[in-house]
Amino acid sequence: MPPANRPFGVTLLLWLVLSLSAWGATRVAAAFRWWDVLLEYDSRLSPAYLAVTGVIWAIAGIALCWSMIRREESARLRLVSAAGVWQAQFWVERVFFQSERANLPFALTASAAMLLIIVVITFHRSTIYYFSKSEDHE
Repeated sequence: MPPANRPFGVTLLLWLVLSLSAWGATRVAAAFRWWDVLLEYDSRLSPAYLAVTGVIWAIAGIALCWSMIRREESARLRLVSAAGVWQAQFWVERVFFQSERANLPFALTASAAMLLIIVVITFHRSTIYYFSKSEDHE
């Protein structure tokens, strides 16, 4: 299927999912690269946790991207679910394991905006139509 048939919102969501995969892969690489330093300075999050969660997000992102490219109807629900889980993990790590930061209002606003954008695009008419179209009948 040519990319020209893909709505802009779906293309944007694909880029977000690819960014999530790249973030996961980078997290794994950084955990292995800085393993000794993280242990030496007694990091609140263990290198093993960082590596495992990075692998999970990289694999989840690739699988989600593949389901979006294949236009699976369930990709929309998986996308919203993944965004929610990613935000939950981000906030658990930020609140319980990171030192206090002054940018809380910005982080809350950015998180809410990101989730809102994902939900709006996911439930937009063109996105619903794109994922519900059967390639057998095109």
